[in-house]
Amino acid sequence: MVLGVVLILFYGVTILLTSTTVRSTNSPNRSAQQAADITVPRVPLEFLATAKAMNNPVAPTPENLARGKRVFTSTGACYTCHGVEGKGDGPAGVGLFPPPRDFTDTRFHELRTDGELFWVVRYGSPGSSMFAYAPQIITEEDAWHVVGYLQTLSDPARRPQADAPSTPS
Repeated sequence: MVLGVVLILFYGVTILLTSTTVRSTNSPNRSAQQAADITVPRVPLEFLATAKAMNNPVAPTPENLARGKRVFTSTGACYTCHGVEGKGDGPAGVGLFPPPRDFTDTRFHELRTDGELFWVVRYGSPGSSMFAYAPQIITEEDAWHVVGYLQTLSDPARRPQADAPSTPS
């Protein structure tokens, strides 16, 4: 019952917070297969070159990665859909199509740039339930910290250990 209420609220917030940029680029011709395919970017083609050209201004220091983890597992609430470990298996992500991205997938990180990840956090993702988080939920600076942290999830040796909770707070 509670999970049902949470999911209904999540969908409502998703619709309200999805940016106009994303809503205006949602294509009715985008197939369900494309939406779930990790080789297909979630940034609309008309913004892809701009997104790819963006560089993360936050250095991947242990402190910055720990901050990204804290935002992912707390204030940003990313874990609710993407799971605490970033596998795309969070409780609010159950039943979403396309499913939340699995950030532990090495191939995903080979295909996507920091700028693309930031663009999706900033504007949302057309054809998915991912809405714009920055600056509505987290700051753009925090979004860049999260992007840096996401890049560590496919490599356990790079994951931050200190100063970051291992479970949502």
